[in-house]
This record gives sequence, structure tokens and C-alpha cells, in this order.
Amino acid sequence: MTTAQARAISPELKIVTRSSAAEHSAISALADVAESISPVVENGEPGCVWLDLAGMERIHPDEEDLAAEIVRRVRRVGMEAAVGIAANLEIACLAARCGGIRVIASGVERDFLSWLPLDVLGLGGSDHDSDLETAFARLGIKRLGDLARLKPEAVGTRFGRRGVELIRLAHGGSSRPLVSHPQIEILAETIDLEYGIENLEALNFVIRPMLERIVERLKLRGLVGGDITVTLGLGERRIDSRRITIAAASNEVRAMLTLINLQLEAAPPNAAIESIRIEVEPRIPRPAQTELFTPPSPAPEKLQVTIARLTALFGPDNVGMLRPENSHRPEAVRLEAFSPPPPSSLPVETHPAKNVTQLVIRAIRPAMEVEVMISRGMPEFVRGLNLGGHVVSLTGPWRRDGEWWRARDGFTREYYELALDDGGIYRTFRDLNSERWYVDGVYD
Repeated sequence: MTTAQARAISPELKIVTRSSAAEHSAISALADVAESISPVVENGEPGCVWLDLAGMERIHPDEEDLAAEIVRRVRRVGMEAAVGIAANLEIACLAARCGGIRVIASGVERDFLSWLPLDVLGLGGSDHDSDLETAFARLGIKRLGDLARLKPEAVGTRFGRRGVELIRLAHGGSSRPLVSHPQIEILAETIDLEYGIENLEALNFVIRPMLERIVERLKLRGLVGGDITVTLGLGERRIDSRRITIAAASNEVRAMLTLINLQLEAAPPNAAIESIRIEVEPRIPRPAQTELFTPPSPAPEKLQVTIARLTALFGPDNVGMLRPENSHRPEAVRLEAFSPPPPSSLPVETHPAKNVTQLVIRAIRPAMEVEVMISRGMPEFVRGLNLGGHVVSLTGPWRRDGEWWRARDGFTREYYELALDDGGIYRTFRDLNSERWYVDGVYD
């Protein structure tokens, strides 16, 4: 009947449109769960996945407990599962179709198969199988046990190769081995919305569970989330794709959601959102420090979560570690991803002449402009913010120039090290292009 006729009979009827993208995401999540149990996994028909349990008895001696663990992990990604364990994949699939948890011990497959109805085989998938199901029904064959009593030669003559395969299955035989498939390199979740969303606050209620499912899949594989790609399907078949760079990989949903919100608030979509696809690049978590004689570094997970929160607040271009740039300009730096520095491997000097305390300079970025009074061509008095006094002693000048090939970035400077009567030692320079003085470092 039509939708209108069905709703006339049942006004509370809810009609849900089938989403192939959401089904593909569910199949991928199911494969991630299987890969967290066994390295050999094969995708079967939609909603079905096979995994090889050879060698798992060392970790899970009881197969019932292993099946229960699989069910628990599937629930973590938002689905319910039926698990079947058997000596070959066809019987395991039939056991799972019966629902719940079923473990078929080796050698008793015939006892399990004899009472199974032919409907469990799902022969209505193709025209040939439908004709085969109809022919079996006319012969009064309703269970696999009835099929097992037929002669394979007679079935092969009348029903062809497919009939012989069913006879072999009814006897508990396997038709093929398990074929593993490569792991998915990018985890994705896709959803088609029933109506367009224009409010970003309402969009969070849709994105959050998608991120939670992706994070659970990452945890099952022992990975953390990296860069995020959000693809929004807009009205009139338009696509809005955004890539969000993650400074520190983490599995915190709140930080990921904040980064996505900042991206959407900075440039909102220009139409209602009808579909959402979120892709996350998996990354290997940073290993913990295990040095014996060095101070402990922050726990990797806590450090990654902290950096992810800072990135969400200030943006990915403002969080990281500053490194000296390969430039003639002393203050030139570049921003890199933050990582704790490795423990020092330099040997400890024990020679008496080497045990001398050295001054350490504390750089001022950007350099602070000061006022300098000159006497006989040399600095005599310095005055600036929170500093000032007569020059007690000095060294210099040292000329430094560079980047002359750049019209705007070229510089020519004279550097001095000045000790003032206020007790401070400062590194100063005079910009010969502007004749201004600056302090860019203090010696501690």
C-alpha cells in the first residue's frame, strides 16, 4: 500500500528512509570491533563480519566469554550484535542468524543444522535462489536435516552447483576459507538528516554521537584521533567540506566538538545542512617516558587532551612549540607540534675548570623599545619600561645584518651588552635603518 493508505490505518506510523551511507558506517564500525579481537577479518553480507579465532584460546579460554566480550564491544559503537562461533564461517553465520550467542562445538554441527529451517539460509536474495527455495518447498523440504538426506548426485543434476553447495552445508562442510581484508585507514561516520538543519546548536546534537562512535572505534584499535574532515551536504546538492587540523591527537569528544564548532562559527554554511560526514585520521598515541633518572613527563593522554583543549580555545595556529628558524634574524622562530624534550644525554663535566656558572639569557619577544642617551658615540644612560640606569660597563658593538635581498625584511643592527647600575645586564641593539634602540634579552 501507499504511505497515505498506511497512515490512514495507523496514524502513529513512522517512516524512515534507508541511508546507504549510514549502513556503510555501521559496517565499518562492525569491522573495527572484529579487528580489535582478531587480525584476520572478512566482511560478509551487509551486517555480517567473520573473524578468525585461531590462537584466541590463550586470551579467552572460554568461547562463551569471548562471544559476550564481542557483544559488549559492539554495544560500545551503538549497535546490538548476535554472535555465532563454529568450525567454519557458514555454520557460524547460521548460528548468528538464530540470535543471541551460540557456540557450536566441533563435531556436533549436524545436530545443530538438522533442525534449522531453510528460511535461515536467506535464499530469496536472487531469482535463482528464489526458484530453488520454491522447488524445495514443493518437495516438502523445510529443514536442513531434510536436505542432508538427499543424494548430492541427484541434487546436482537437478539444481546445479548451488544445490550441491547447500548439500555440503547441510552436512556441516565448509565451501571456502576466510579471506582477510585490509584495515580502514580513515574512520568515518555518515548520516542523512530527515530535514535540513540551520542552527549550529541543533547540529551539535547530531555531531556529538557521531564523534563518540568514532572515538570508541579508535579506542578499540588502540589509536587516537588526528585531523578531522567535516563534509556537509547542503541544499541543491551542494557540498561544504572543511579540514580541521589537530595540534595534538586525542580521543576527547569535547575537544573535537569544540574545534568543529569554532570552524563552523567562523564560516557558517550558506544553506541548510541535509547530510553530515565526519572523517578522522587515526594516529598512534605518543609513548610514555620511561627514563629512570629523569623527572617524569606528563602522561601522554593527559598531555594530548590538554593540548587539544588549548587548540580548541586559541586555534591550531597558536598552539605548539617554538623552534629557531634557519634565518639570519636572531628572533626568527617557527611553530611546531609540541612534544616534551628528550632527556639530556650530555656527559656531566667534572673538571674543576669547567665548573663555572654561566650566564643564561632570557629573550624578550618582541624586542622592547628603549631610550638610550649617547656620549662620545657610546651608550651612557638607558631608560625603558621597568628598567633604567647609567651604564656601568659595556661590550660591543657587534654588527649584524642580513636578508638584504628582501626589500622590507632586510635589517642592519649594532648589538651591545650593557650592565646598568640597577643591577641588570641587558642585550641591546640599535636598528641602523630607523636609529631606534631595543632590548631583546636579559641575562639571569
